[in-house]
Amino acid sequence: MVELICEKYKKKVSSGDAKCSHEGEYCKFRTSCMIHFLEKEHKLEQKKKQKENKDADAEL
Repeated sequence: MVELICEKYKKKVSSGDAKCSHEGEYCKFRTSCMIHFLEKEHKLEQKKKQKENKDADAEL
């Protein structure tokens, strides 16, 4: 896993569990933030898996 750095707070975050710890606060770096991007990607993957599981259960 790669360590990412929050530009606002200068804290290290693992790429495997990337999550913004100050999500509700304004951040001028958010549009270019890799932590924010990976968090959104992880959420999309979880939604896809849930949908696939739901569809698989419906077929049974």
